[in-house]
Amino acid sequence: MKVYHQVGHIHKWNLDSFVKDGCGDGLIFSPVNIESDKLTKINERVRNKSFIDPQFYLLKEVKSKLSTYNFFPANLVDNIQTQDLSDISDKVAVECIEYQINNNFQYITIPTRYFEHFPSDYYDQLNEGFIYPFTNYYSKSSYEKEFLLTVIVKQEQLIDEEKRDYLLNWITGITEINGVYLIFDNNFHTKQIKDAQYLFNALIFINTLKLSGLKVIIGYTNTEGILYSIANPDAISMGSYENLRKFDASRFQIKINHKQNPPNPRLYSGKLFQWIEYGYIEPMKHLYDKWDHIFEESEYKPVMFEPEFNWHFQKPELYKHYYCVFSKQVNTLPDEIEKRIKYLEESFNTAINIFNDIKNCGIYLDDNSDGSHLNIWMTVISMFKKYLRSI
Repeated sequence: MKVYHQVGHIHKWNLDSFVKDGCGDGLIFSPVNIESDKLTKINERVRNKSFIDPQFYLLKEVKSKLSTYNFFPANLVDNIQTQDLSDISDKVAVECIEYQINNNFQYITIPTRYFEHFPSDYYDQLNEGFIYPFTNYYSKSSYEKEFLLTVIVKQEQLIDEEKRDYLLNWITGITEINGVYLIFDNNFHTKQIKDAQYLFNALIFINTLKLSGLKVIIGYTNTEGILYSIANPDAISMGSYENLRKFDASRFQIKINHKQNPPNPRLYSGKLFQWIEYGYIEPMKHLYDKWDHIFEESEYKPVMFEPEFNWHFQKPELYKHYYCVFSKQVNTLPDEIEKRIKYLEESFNTAINIFNDIKNCGIYLDDNSDGSHLNIWMTVISMFKKYLRSI
């Protein structure tokens, strides 16, 4: 299984990590965050191991760098409306495909739209606006790149079996595609997903796509990407800020005078499958003798533990350390699924025991720094094992 960098605001961190540190297998480029001409100047050896997310999610929002891409629909029609898309869909498909071909990306990605609430003609809109124009043009060409379909799966589509099956049937019925760029959209407010039924249904969804012969690359994943690995996706992702580890359509909205409180910096521990809020690190040094062992080694770790290090959520060392640690975790997963499941069960149990040791030392971690997600993930594994025996 591969791991791609989910690129965002500061693509230099991802490029440094991928090119200089050898972390990850490629990048998922974000047009809203990088101008077209800058993207085309990135080394071709990087581009041909990476792909672009066209980001048609909010058609009317030409946010930031999206204005530099000729294929974005709102750059072709002023004040674009849904009905306008049918008039320009063929041109959009040609422009978007040719851009990806000319820049020698690893895959050709078909975009999709985001809807907060599904319109009655949801699938018709996707077929007419994206699927037919893109597949028709591509079928007439001599290009040999694999075709990925962007699919956003909303929470209600995973929970409702009928809606889930309909979506799966729609995807697998598109015979021209080779795989899916899969994005799970949910409204959980915890940093780690702690809903067993949701995670179990996500595993079923991934597994069904794989059994249908499709490649599956999951975007916008946090640590749960490791759990998703037991459904055998081809790749997961890793991102710096939280809005790159969880899909949020508001990232593509134009906001005027919008201010947010900055998040507290967190440090990733692969042994714990958790991001630890930095305020707990000093107490750990005083109370937990093995505190240093829960944070894996990287060239960035010594810098972060220097007394003069200024902890801030925008410090690149936090994320470059994470990229190194997380990519190593992915690389150590056994190839055989049964062995992978056993490996993760043992790893999660080890993490749970470490969290218990930390608590026994008098350190009471908050809900977003503790291991409360791991017992749920162990339950999900048990559910998925039973499911695999039944198919």
